[in-house]
Amino acid sequence: MKPLIDIRRYAPTGFTYWISARGVDGVDGGAAFDTIERCLSDAAASLGHYFPRVDVRFEGGLLGSCAIDTLRCAPHTIVALIPQQAEPA
Repeated sequence: MKPLIDIRRYAPTGFTYWISARGVDGVDGGAAFDTIERCLSDAAASLGHYFPRVDVRFEGGLLGSCAIDTLRCAPHTIVALIPQQAEPA
């Protein structure tokens, strides 16, 4: 099983995440973050070392699959995949 992390806008400058398995209802990450990078890092920490890879969505759009270590150590590489129009003004 490869988990899915769905990053969602919580407020104009806040973000939260849901973690789910494909086809199964997700679990709210339980916090709001001021940056997408912090949101991704927290999601990676919550998954621990149980999964080597995860799929990542932003506002419902699939960004792709990446290693949990990438989310933990270099979340900016995932943020770079988000289309510019999706970022807050």
